[in-house]
Amino acid sequence: MNRLRQAAHEATHPYPSQEDRFVRSPPGRGRGGFRVALRARSPGSSLLAGLIASFLISNSILTIGAAPISLHPENSHYFLYQGKPTILITSGEHYGAVVNLDFDYVRYLDELKAKGLNNTRTFTGAYVEPQGAFNIAKNTLAPSANRFIAPWARSATPGYANGGNRFDLTKWDPAYFQRLKDFVGQARKRGVIVEVNLFCPFYEDSQWNLSPQNATNNVNDIGNVSRTNVYTLDKHGGLLAVHEAMVRKIVTELKSFDNVYFEICNEPYFGGVTTEWQHHIVDVIVEAEKGLKAKHLISMNIANGSAKISNPHSAVSIFNFHYATPPTVVALNYNLNMVLGDNETGFRGTNDTPYRVEAWDFIMAGGGLFNHLDYSFTADHEDGTFVYPSTQPGGGNPAFRAQMKTLKDFINSFEFIKMKPDGSFIKRGVPLGTTAVGLTEPGKAYAVYIAPTPIPKDQFSVRWTGKVEPKFSESYTFHTFSNDGVRLSVNSKPIIDNWTEHPDQEDAGTITLKAGQKYDLKLDYYQSGGGAAMKLMWSSPSQPKEITPQSQLFLADGKRHGLQGRYYVGKNFELLRLNRVDAAVDFDWTGVSPFADLLKGSATNQTVELSLNLPPGVYKAEWINPKTGNVDKRENIKNTAAAVTLVSPTFSEDVALRIKTK
Repeated sequence: MNRLRQAAHEATHPYPSQEDRFVRSPPGRGRGGFRVALRARSPGSSLLAGLIASFLISNSILTIGAAPISLHPENSHYFLYQGKPTILITSGEHYGAVVNLDFDYVRYLDELKAKGLNNTRTFTGAYVEPQGAFNIAKNTLAPSANRFIAPWARSATPGYANGGNRFDLTKWDPAYFQRLKDFVGQARKRGVIVEVNLFCPFYEDSQWNLSPQNATNNVNDIGNVSRTNVYTLDKHGGLLAVHEAMVRKIVTELKSFDNVYFEICNEPYFGGVTTEWQHHIVDVIVEAEKGLKAKHLISMNIANGSAKISNPHSAVSIFNFHYATPPTVVALNYNLNMVLGDNETGFRGTNDTPYRVEAWDFIMAGGGLFNHLDYSFTADHEDGTFVYPSTQPGGGNPAFRAQMKTLKDFINSFEFIKMKPDGSFIKRGVPLGTTAVGLTEPGKAYAVYIAPTPIPKDQFSVRWTGKVEPKFSESYTFHTFSNDGVRLSVNSKPIIDNWTEHPDQEDAGTITLKAGQKYDLKLDYYQSGGGAAMKLMWSSPSQPKEITPQSQLFLADGKRHGLQGRYYVGKNFELLRLNRVDAAVDFDWTGVSPFADLLKGSATNQTVELSLNLPPGVYKAEWINPKTGNVDKRENIKNTAAAVTLVSPTFSEDVALRIKTK
């Protein structure tokens, strides 16, 4: 920092935290972009320095801009940032960039920029982890002794659990907010959007024992409560006012930055966090920004995996999930017309493939945000080159970050705000053991991603359609044996409706039919967990009760026998994973997934021959290798018919296809 800026800093920071003052380090020196300078304070600051400081701060605010990242007005499943449609895709560190004084975040952000990534999460300091937590080697969210910085100032009283003095929850630490704002500012220079995660539950006492909110770590006699009562409206032991004040302070300090959004709480479905408390914190943010022309987006973390969002707060625009693979959550909540994100991965080994597939699947399903948790970033490898042990609970490395850039570049090669998740144009050719998902702008652009099929253990649904032809003209009784939900209609008439979770159960309904006439039939089924069975039977005065036979079932054309079965991941037909003809409906899947046979046909090296329904026109098709980023095959297509066939290059794991009109 030159002397002019140093004078400005002193004029606007009259009360530094303790004796330590943090200033920017020259490139390549110091940790976390700061060095500690112990200096004697002058009795006062000059008027000139004050004027210079005011000018610099005002100019900085004008430079930062007044229009934060927002939902895109044409397609609110995506973002608008600095006038451009934006999807957030990244592979970022474990949220300790600000609170860990040993972490050089400038070096870290340089690596994100180099790989073209545009998002990072950071925790505020209300939560911190002990070293060794969750079996993470060199955890950035677990600072060494005396290297943790938080929003609150240290007191003169020793006794903080991880070294140094206890905290005073009524005073702010200017050095913390200087570091926070510098981090966000450095991120902005590199095109990185910062998710400021305000709170996190305390999974175990080991985390609660390190929090400044714990009465043992502050001098305010506040926080003498169980860790599961901290984030409530009625059992917080005086901490609610601390939460409110911290949120207001952080929101105020970051009000001029356009590359920020606020997430209320990481994984609030653990540790006793209540929905009412979360909504209250949302209200605090809204009130704190009441006078601002442009408001920052607010995010809530909903669930691990998948869940249907109900009664969302009207001020929340981003709904994040963790470990959202397969991405059933997108279809389940797409009608909210908000951004859906998968902002934490892990616990699937350390190899790249499962996380690359998770990323592509989620974005291609219509998600607008993907954040891979990258354990190669540490306080001594801020460039993301740490080689972690095989026991690490996730992955990440330079090669994987390059793969995320390939995904980001692929999506940005389309006008994605005009696209919607829809794979119905893919008619045939998806091999066993793989699945194909699509994004489309009908008639103009088509994106396809083909990857190994994840095999769910539970929570799937099936829809059978076709026709049934009775042998006799009389009243027929249709019987279903199901575990769980079932719905049956014949000739568009509801016959059976037991759309509930239940153990093995038989239901029945009647309808009068004419011999030799084919009637439309639709049978829906879902399985929630545990047992899984679905059988379709019939009987009549002339027909003994039996499984409805293949000879009397027909596809929609009325010629071929059987029923068309479409198998979905998720209880509500969220994600089509298997499309086949079933001779009859007579299944017991207890302990055996209906998708189990898919992987038997998968090959290490394979090609696909896709039949696609494209309108007549001239197209350019490119096959992209998601692992290398290479375009492995290009071809021009002149389509004059209803369908076109494309043959992929050989691929070993996954492949992407880009089709655009010429």
